[in-house]
Amino acid sequence: MIGVLSCLGLVALTASGCTPESGGGQGLSSEALVQGNGLVTINGLSMFNGLASGNGLSSFNGLASFNGLAATNGLLTTADGRNTVAYLVRCALPADRTISKTVDGTTYKFAGSIGLAPEWETGACDRDCQEKVSACMLALVNTTGVHVPLWLTSSIPEIGWGQKSSYPDLEGAFFGNIFVTDASGKVPAYFCEGENHLGLVPGRIGADQTNSPYRNPWGNGGLCGGAGHCDATGVPSTNGRPDGYASCQGYPHVVTVWRSGSFQPKFEPTTKYSIKNVHSGKVIDWDKASSFVQQWTNYGSDNQLWKFVAVDSSTVRIASSANETRCLEMVPGGNHDSTIHVATCAASSKNQLWNVATTNGRKPETYGQFFKFYSAAISGRYLEVPLQSDSNGTGLTADDYGPQDNELWRLSVAP
Repeated sequence: MIGVLSCLGLVALTASGCTPESGGGQGLSSEALVQGNGLVTINGLSMFNGLASGNGLSSFNGLASFNGLAATNGLLTTADGRNTVAYLVRCALPADRTISKTVDGTTYKFAGSIGLAPEWETGACDRDCQEKVSACMLALVNTTGVHVPLWLTSSIPEIGWGQKSSYPDLEGAFFGNIFVTDASGKVPAYFCEGENHLGLVPGRIGADQTNSPYRNPWGNGGLCGGAGHCDATGVPSTNGRPDGYASCQGYPHVVTVWRSGSFQPKFEPTTKYSIKNVHSGKVIDWDKASSFVQQWTNYGSDNQLWKFVAVDSSTVRIASSANETRCLEMVPGGNHDSTIHVATCAASSKNQLWNVATTNGRKPETYGQFFKFYSAAISGRYLEVPLQSDSNGTGLTADDYGPQDNELWRLSVAP
């Protein structure tokens, strides 16, 4: 097993970056493998062509030499493509291996991390190799760019079995082969859901997604543990729960993912989000004729879309997509019910700084992974729709945390 916490994402998810597990380095035993998901898309999958046929990996012989990846076309010539290559290398090669490729005078280096297919560096990547790398990459996709920490388990020795108490939620399992197309002309890229009513994270399985690169072979809500679905035979158990799945739909190389019930989310700065109130189902709306911020029925306009701009490791500004120089700001006043408006974004304004936290809703009417926004300027002021209002035009406030569902928010990415 790998004895380190590897940060396989666009951001590090621990305060000090990647830190040793069990106080050790490579070669020491660890329970499993923690990763931060950050692969926004896998080029080609939404267009129904695998990496082999669609993006230049026409040969699986020698990842180090990038057979079939010319400097003038293919994956290496675009930022998304290079990100795909980076994840291929990270999943396939061990942490002590790096490969390079020069495109238009710029040299790009791709570092290994997990080491599921070290043979691919100089030799062939057969079906087993392809399926291991595929399961790894699919497990790390987030189509919205909200980076969340994940706990991976697998029969693949480089990942291994073993649950972790701080990752109690069984999200699901990933399997398939993203290098090929099946008889229907689609990439066999699959997931299944781990538990009923697990809180959903934007961009992860079960949530509304645009151009999702994988699909559930057993339909919407199909559970990994359903009859005739995935097999957990021979898998160790922790506290009476299997650590994962040994095989799914005939694929013997499966990566099972566990999630924490709460986490500090990281956002892609270019992504536009709608922010929907859990109680009313209406979204945050800026009346551009004034500075007024209200809830309103979602109609997808830019004044209802927002970007999260990181200020430091724990705080963000929430900027309007309609005018990115304008940010959500709390107007302090009294002991409760601080009003919210839009003001010119300013580095000096502490009232524009927000902390973001997550929580799982477990009631039947509020299943999901929800977000809470609270002021970094005044303790205990949470963004809310006051008085449980369902009406269009209700102005937003910041008040003490109930907890109530009018203080919880869903995030969705703009199409």
